[in-house]
Amino acid sequence: MIDSLIVTLAIYRRAFARGALLAAKNWSVLLSAFAYMAVLGVGAYLAAFLGLAGGFLLSLLMSACCGSFLYLVEMIVRTNKVTWEDFTRSFGVYLWDVVGVSFALWLFWFVARPMIEQVPQGPVVVLAINLVLVVLFNAVPELIYLGHHSLMGLLASSYEFVANNWIEWFPPNLLLLVGLLVLWRAPFGFGLAAYVLKSALLALFLYFAMVVRGLLFIELDGSTRRARMFRYKMGR
Repeated sequence: MIDSLIVTLAIYRRAFARGALLAAKNWSVLLSAFAYMAVLGVGAYLAAFLGLAGGFLLSLLMSACCGSFLYLVEMIVRTNKVTWEDFTRSFGVYLWDVVGVSFALWLFWFVARPMIEQVPQGPVVVLAINLVLVVLFNAVPELIYLGHHSLMGLLASSYEFVANNWIEWFPPNLLLLVGLLVLWRAPFGFGLAAYVLKSALLALFLYFAMVVRGLLFIELDGSTRRARMFRYKMGR
């Protein structure tokens, strides 16, 4: 047990140290957050005039921004840097992967949630199912850009990964979530300058968190605790 804990802490140290280094090296990637806000702001304005079609347009733009974000994280994890060319081609790379996951979740809740809420303790059941989905499909973002699966393969692989690695996966993720919430609630004052500063720091921290997740995923995926312990003892 002690050896396993030492190995796991060594993995965390590598992921956080390299994640911090890569986030600092690619600090300019935080500007993408302002680009996403601009795209979604324009999309929301146009959607107001298009009715139902506007809703689909806005959903598509949100998926494109999420896909772009994942692609930039992938470039940081795989190549250690992000370029302007990466950003310009990022919006379409994982667009349909994100659309597929979003549609599957929306369809499930569109059909199932109204029925579940009618049963006794329905809201509690809905909350419990939401928590289960968050846990079981927690590795979906990493599997989108590192795994390249079909939709069903994506969900199945996330379940398998979490089932095999939940002990190692969730502690640093909870720590990163707490850090993000603390930064979100931190007082930055009022005015445009404070808003821009807070948005920039949140964007950079979010990239840092996702890079750490990606590095941690690579360390854990496809290996067992025994194999990781062996590599650690061999100095690898």
